[in-house]
Amino acid sequence: MENASKALIMAGSVLIALMILGALILLFSNLNAYQETNVRNERSAQVVEFNNQYETYNRTDVRGSDLYSLLNRAIDYNERKSVVGAEGKEIAFEPITIVLNFGGKLSDISPPDGENSLITKNQYTISETTNEFENEIKDDIDSLESTYGVSSLSNLAGSLTNIFIDTTDQTEQRLAVDRFNSASKRKKISSWREIAPGSKIRKDIYKYYEYIQFKRAHFDCTSIEREGESGVTYNTKTGRIIKMEFKYNGKME
Repeated sequence: MENASKALIMAGSVLIALMILGALILLFSNLNAYQETNVRNERSAQVVEFNNQYETYNRTDVRGSDLYSLLNRAIDYNERKSVVGAEGKEIAFEPITIVLNFGGKLSDISPPDGENSLITKNQYTISETTNEFENEIKDDIDSLESTYGVSSLSNLAGSLTNIFIDTTDQTEQRLAVDRFNSASKRKKISSWREIAPGSKIRKDIYKYYEYIQFKRAHFDCTSIEREGESGVTYNTKTGRIIKMEFKYNGKME
């Protein structure tokens, strides 16, 4: 009888131990599931937050000035945050690619009596390793703004057809000089030759005119290769935007 009691006690102890062990396993399992859920939710929130920065440009009639802000955002992100994981591992921060296409209409942003000398390609790509648009225009724009001043450049580019005339009439030439000096706050000239066709000043203002025209141009977020389809590409695993394409739609504002 005594042995049977001890056996029952031992069996009960083992059962209790198994129940405790099972409870602990269930607790740890639930805890891991809870943590995994939190991680997934956090990642989803990060994806939404990241995509929201770019989704605002996923539309038609995006002005070039707004698009220029997007290009700078993408460049900054690619330089600071995009980190490719080791081979075989998931990418931690994927670089984003922006494609800018002028639809074969570069003449829309060229000076009235000149050719494009600032924005010269029909298509530009901004990616982790390539910043074609910034590389082409940044040094020129920085130099022009430093030399003439932003306000003067805007005035000169806005009065371009009245200032940069091609004439042998000396009265008209003097008027052009006066108009230039009136529009320019920083740089003054004394002779029409300084703004004659082929002069450095005329070439400079023509470049800035292209820059202003680009900022006035309207672009649609659409696939360059598949007209009519969305210009946004998402990573199928992470849901992050990894590419956006924009095409000039022929509108100027």
